Amino acid sequence: MSDDGVSGKGMRPPDSLRSLVSGMYRRVRSAGLRAGGSAPNGVRTLEIAYVILLSDEAHNYMSKLEIELMKQYGPHEGLKATPHITLKLGFHVTDIEPFEQYFDQLVTEITPFEISLKNIGFFDDVGIIFMDVVHTPELEGLRRRILKDLSERYGINPYPLEGDQYHFHATLAYLSKHDFETARHRLKQINIRFKFKLETIGLMCHTGEEWVTYKRAKLQHKFADPSGKH
Repeated sequence: MSDDGVSGKGMRPPDSLRSLVSGMYRRVRSAGLRAGGSAPNGVRTLEIAYVILLSDEAHNYMSKLEIELMKQYGPHEGLKATPHITLKLGFHVTDIEPFEQYFDQLVTEITPFEISLKNIGFFDDVGIIFMDVVHTPELEGLRRRILKDLSERYGINPYPLEGDQYHFHATLAYLSKHDFETARHRLKQINIRFKFKLETIGLMCHTGEEWVTYKRAKLQHKFADPSGKH
């Protein structure tokens, strides 16, 4: 980790985005059709998601911060998933095998690129604290590719939240209104920056209680440093 002096001001998304995030937050917090649930036709479903898994340094920093937040405010939803950056929000399937095969294909085709985490951000209206992810064409291109593939191959359509306004982030915690405001005051001045090369992606699955990493794999292509350094 390095501190480059960038101020950690809280990020307040526009009204339309806050409304969409709020709707997704309520969906995530509700029981819904989780693992072990069933669709109206009686077919049992699983909820899965495609994610980027962080470097060891960023992962360990986020985990430590999540534990610190738990010590201050008690258990929270951020503890129910390994630190990650979501590429495709959770969606329900009746058979995970085709989506596992697609995951295996991605591993062979993605060209690694640099990812930057910068400071701590806040979705004020829904009490979410997160590590902010710098939006890059490479990151957005990968997300769009996955959304397109899932739609065309499997009929999995994007959520409204996954449009042009999508905000890349790595969730730290979901807190109550009072705890959120206290934590926001404490964390908003922290200056943080991590840079790492995309190396590992994950296929996550919801158990009904938490997200687990069902499968993880390293990309097969080598990272091409634009500076020419190795």
